[in-house]
Amino acid sequence: MRRIINIAYYETLIIFKDRILVLMLFLVPLLYAAVFGLVYVKGILNDVPLAIVDLDHSKSSRQVVTAFENSPRFQRVSGIETYAQLEQAMRQGKVRAGVVIPERFELQQQQQQPSQLLTVYDASNLLWGYNTRKYLREVITDFNSGQTAKYLAGLGMSEQQIRGVMNTVNCNYEVWYNPTFSYATYFYTGLLLMVIHQICLLSISLSVTRDKERHTWVQFLSSPLPSWQIFAGKALPYFIVNFFNYTLLLWVAAHFVHAKIEGSLGLVILFGLLFDVIITSFGFFISYVAPNSLQVTRYLMLVSVPAFITSGFTWPQTHIPLAINALANLMPYTWMSEAFRMITLKNLPLSYLLTHLAVLGGMSVVGLALSSTFSKQRKPPQHSGVLVNSGTKY
Repeated sequence: MRRIINIAYYETLIIFKDRILVLMLFLVPLLYAAVFGLVYVKGILNDVPLAIVDLDHSKSSRQVVTAFENSPRFQRVSGIETYAQLEQAMRQGKVRAGVVIPERFELQQQQQQPSQLLTVYDASNLLWGYNTRKYLREVITDFNSGQTAKYLAGLGMSEQQIRGVMNTVNCNYEVWYNPTFSYATYFYTGLLLMVIHQICLLSISLSVTRDKERHTWVQFLSSPLPSWQIFAGKALPYFIVNFFNYTLLLWVAAHFVHAKIEGSLGLVILFGLLFDVIITSFGFFISYVAPNSLQVTRYLMLVSVPAFITSGFTWPQTHIPLAINALANLMPYTWMSEAFRMITLKNLPLSYLLTHLAVLGGMSVVGLALSSTFSKQRKPPQHSGVLVNSGTKY
């Protein structure tokens, strides 16, 4: 144990002598959390810029305008009086939606003829598109209900009778797990897990390659220490720092960005520790295999973006091709992100997470086996072939 602590102490000194590495381990995760948090802190997309083109200028059309102006979902943009101005404002991005009230709108209502509103919205950004369409339907449905109730009241029907006619079928909505449809709850924590994944993986993946480039790795190879002690000592500082960042960023998400993080604290810690073990062990093994730091960064660049996109966190796995899913299931982030969502959003117990626990546990065992049993034999130097970005071979 003392040997492991000595190696860990040596590695810690190296970390604190490298300013860039210190910033990457202690400042960058918090900086990313702050920047991403400021982006998603509102969580809900309100105040959609809306233009209203009133071509009827009647009492009924003004009621429609008032209905949209009173909605907290929209923010009316003034100065747009024609369809051409609406089209131009949409192209310029000044508005994201528009409502056109046609001529003879009130007359059609008085004659009990179908009257139509033209609603347009910008779907070039799907977040704007989906939310705006939902908000438009909400306002128009409420307006229609109010107009129908007034008409029935004019026929002499009582309030109870009107309610019975209009509410023939009641539909009660229960939104589970993310009732406010908060984007911070949905997306922000997944980003934080990827930040933790990449920062720890990159930092520990440079540990052995740095020693190779400084010609100090040979000291570990020639020492009587077994491989597992070398791995444990060099990986311990990164493991501790990564778990510290894990807890810190989740605290920031819960208390400042107000992302929903509930569920069992024990499960959050357990899966966080497993995730940390996997990243640390595989990161060390990558560093052992790679000839130099440049190659490490190249390897990780090839992994980071696909790991996030194919994980199923942003797009359902049921709609991803099986071949891509098979590759994604080899990544620890896929299992960790889903398990984390099941714990913190759905508040599920361990019985629902046994598969995820088994997979992450298996990955931990494989990572620890590869990292703690590496060969200490030096590789013979290459005397032929072109070496590109290659360092000393160990």
